[in-house]
Amino acid sequence: MNSSLDEDGKDLFEGCGREGPICGIFLSEFHHIAGPKIVYQYPPDVISKEIFDAISTYIIPKTHLQRLTITINALGKKVIGYPIQIKNAKYSRNAYYFNTCFICDAWARTVQYEQVLVKFAEFFHLLESENQFLSLQEEGQSIEGQLEEIFKSVLQGLNGPHRECSIVVGGKSSRLLKLKVVAAVLYDPPKVQNHQVPVFVTDVKPIEKWDLTTQQLIPFMDGFNHVAKIGHLAVVDTSLIKVCLQNLLYYRVIKLIPIFQYSNTYVTTPDIHRKLITGNPNLKTECIEFVARLDHTIPHFSDIVRFYCDMKRGVTIKDLCTRYRTIPARPGSPIRIPSITDSGKYSDHSLSSSTQSNISTKSYSNPTTPIRLRAVAQSQIYTRYQQESYTIHDVIDERQLVLFGLVHGFLRRIGKYPILQLPQQRHPSFSLTISSTVVSGSEDGKDNLLKHRKKYSGLYTMFTGDFSYDEICLANEMSQVELDEMIERDPDVVVIWK
Repeated sequence: MNSSLDEDGKDLFEGCGREGPICGIFLSEFHHIAGPKIVYQYPPDVISKEIFDAISTYIIPKTHLQRLTITINALGKKVIGYPIQIKNAKYSRNAYYFNTCFICDAWARTVQYEQVLVKFAEFFHLLESENQFLSLQEEGQSIEGQLEEIFKSVLQGLNGPHRECSIVVGGKSSRLLKLKVVAAVLYDPPKVQNHQVPVFVTDVKPIEKWDLTTQQLIPFMDGFNHVAKIGHLAVVDTSLIKVCLQNLLYYRVIKLIPIFQYSNTYVTTPDIHRKLITGNPNLKTECIEFVARLDHTIPHFSDIVRFYCDMKRGVTIKDLCTRYRTIPARPGSPIRIPSITDSGKYSDHSLSSSTQSNISTKSYSNPTTPIRLRAVAQSQIYTRYQQESYTIHDVIDERQLVLFGLVHGFLRRIGKYPILQLPQQRHPSFSLTISSTVVSGSEDGKDNLLKHRKKYSGLYTMFTGDFSYDEICLANEMSQVELDEMIERDPDVVVIWK
């Protein structure tokens, strides 16, 4: 089995599910005398003659395998091809056979490249049918220069951050080739709920490439607005928003996280040690810059880890903020005083980068929107920094801290789920009976509780343990404080944390 190690030291092997880049591209044909051969490959020598000869039977296969995607994993290479046969009496043997192939690492998952390869191969088929673009090289006209330009553009574009490329191929008639890799998904995107918060995990620029509804939503997707609020701000029906967000989930442009509230409780996952503390140093830098509340000072990494590690069951974000308002911050990175023309705070490649803002305060059109300072003299900023003693809460933005942890998977929220403890408690067989433990000896108390349950019968149908506080409050347009007070009045309702 061919295997290697990734940057985290994990084994990479065939079937591991990890995507890999395209290592090279080559075009092969069946020569009527020499047999299967490579016309051109980029980069040069990306596949040796020995390997090609060993797998040439599958590169130029029999007729019944034409126009089928074929993947060969052998000798440390994974080759994806789409062989095409063009029947015409003008060719030797009355047909022209060729194949356009991508070369990847042996361990890489390559299904996401198949449709791109088909389109790429059909493009060459069109060029050959129109002006014999490929077969002319048999008559002494070299096409290596044009193939090098095409292959280089395709390789760089598909392996780039946007995973797309466009190139115009000239000749008797110019043709535009446009390819885009659609991120492979192993399952259909989940249903989007009103209480969920979409967060960009990749760059969405230019927004003009998206449909009109998605363009209307993007400015309000700041990593904190939930689906229902986005619909209210953008004046778009939530059903349309959910369709758009499912499309973005399919392309892995966004992730869905819970609503941020200061009454929330979070806990760290084991990934915090592997990813953040001992992992990639670049992630540490991104985290420090992402959670910084002030633009002219950077928090110390140990304070960030301390903040994360103090997130435990029973401790809310409000509790932590109160605590850290009194604890001095450790000296962080040296002071950085940006000029008024500073291009921005930073660019976070693990989350999305938004368009630069010209306003002087923090604008959340995206999670990583840069902070711009007001037009204050640099000497005044430096003097203020020297005179003030900052606390941990002063230098760390708790909202950004939670957002960064949720997106990277080393933080999760502990949700509250109310349950009505009655024999028949699930909808639609909901019961309004009162248990014997309820205010025994007080008929007035029982009557009042019965009236209370009848008044909020729709609310009680959600007390099954399947609905979180977020879902219940949003569906019934009430705050968590109001829901807490209502649950406190009914001793048959308990709340579980999970």
